[in-house]
Parts: sequence; C-alpha cells; structure tokens
Amino acid sequence: MISPSGWMLKRPGICIPVFFLSLLHGTLFSQEQWPEAASASMGGVFVCLNGHICASQNQAGLGFIEQSSVSLQHGRPFWIKELGVSSLSGQFRSEKGALGIVFSSMGIKGFRQSSLWLAYGRRLHPDISAGVGLHYWSFSIDEQLIYAPGVSFALGLQVRISEQWRLGARLFHPAAWNYSDVSREGSMSIETGIAYSFFKVASLYAELHIKPGTPIILSGGTEWILNRRILIRTGINSEPFYFSWGISLRLKNCIVEFAFRYRTDTGLSPLTALTYEW
Repeated sequence: MISPSGWMLKRPGICIPVFFLSLLHGTLFSQEQWPEAASASMGGVFVCLNGHICASQNQAGLGFIEQSSVSLQHGRPFWIKELGVSSLSGQFRSEKGALGIVFSSMGIKGFRQSSLWLAYGRRLHPDISAGVGLHYWSFSIDEQLIYAPGVSFALGLQVRISEQWRLGARLFHPAAWNYSDVSREGSMSIETGIAYSFFKVASLYAELHIKPGTPIILSGGTEWILNRRILIRTGINSEPFYFSWGISLRLKNCIVEFAFRYRTDTGLSPLTALTYEW
C-alpha cells in the first residue's frame, strides 16, 4: 500500500496545479496590476511617473516622455518560473504627445491571461498632460484559445505645479465589458498621487488607490540619482504589504533595470527590464 506522501511524490501533477492556482489568486485576480520594474521597485507607484509602459499605467505620462522607446520586461511572482509575467511595450513620440502599446502574458501552462493596452497621451498645456487608454484582456485554456475576454478603458492626468512638485491621477476602468466573472479585471478604481523632487538628485512619491469594496491602498517610494548612469530606488506598499528596492543602469541608449518585491507571506519576487531609447 502506498503512503499518502509516496502517492503525492508519484502524482505531483495532482497537487502542483492546485498550489499554483492558489497563488494565481494573488496575481491574475489581484487588485493590483503587475508593474514595470521601475514602479515595482518604488512600492508600485506610477501615477506621477513617465516610465516605459505608460499605456498600462498613467496614460497621461505619454505626453511628458522625452524619447521613444521599446521595452521588454519580465517578472517572477514568488520566484516561481511557471508563474512568469512577460511584457513588451513601445512608446512613440509625436509633436505634442505619444502613442503607447503594451502586450503582456502571465499564468501557467493551460491557464494564461493575455492583456493588450493601446493608449495616447497629449500635452494640453506645457505643464498639463492627459491620456486615454483602451484595455483588452482574455484567458486561454487547453480547450479554448480565447476564454472570458473583456474590454475597458482608463483616463489619466498629470500636472506639473512647479519644477519640484507634480500631481497625477487616473480613473481606471470606469466602465467595462466582461464575458464572464472569471476575473475582477474590470473593477473601477481611482488612483491619485504626488511627487516631490529636491536637490536635483532625489524624488519622493506617494499615492493612494480607492476601489469599491476593498481597503484603500497606500504606497510610496524614493528615487536617488547616484550619477548619470545609476539610479537607486526603494518603496513600500500597504495592500498587499511589501517592501521593494531596485537599481537602474544606463548604458548609452539602453537601460537595464532590476527590482525586487518582498512579501512576508509569499517571499521575494524579482523583476527585470531591458529598454532601448532613441
């Protein structure tokens, strides 16, 4: 007779998917979006950033970007390779704004979520930028390539009050269409934040996210410019509670970024990014 432990070793596939699916509840179905490396290293802040995936963060940031870029990002939730999250983004400047696109995929074999963002941001004033983004997502399972699709949109705004102070806000999924209730991806939220720069080498970020039926999320981060090539970042987030840190290295037109998020319940999640600007 085979003992329960021996049976589990002979049939690991019976138990592993259940374990993975329990973790997916905190990734695929969580309140938060999987962030880019720079945002992740600062506690998940993004409403005042002009990063490399503005299309899926604050679309208004596209109006303030200074260079076009293509970025490849990858994350490992809980350091488990089967739960890898990958994204490819592009941001293309025009005279007063920019077009952004982000494609991402995450999950395990036989159950994955794909997401596509199309966005445009434009300066309405030298110190004011607004943006809009269209979001499409769907799942894929062994029996069906496209399962439970959904469509929504988001609106963003950024304001430069002065050289040191910036304000940002985003209305996320004010309206959405879901084929089914398999995800809460279409739930509405309001995100707002503030950023302060000082001594021309450091910036502080703070923001809050308000979502019906869930606790208010608070996050904050810092960014320090050590020299023209190296940036150091740290941050903290309240829900889920985690600490984060990271580093950014500029090599001519390329930027290499590493970020880490640590949660006491699930451990460490690393993120990496490679970006080319022109």
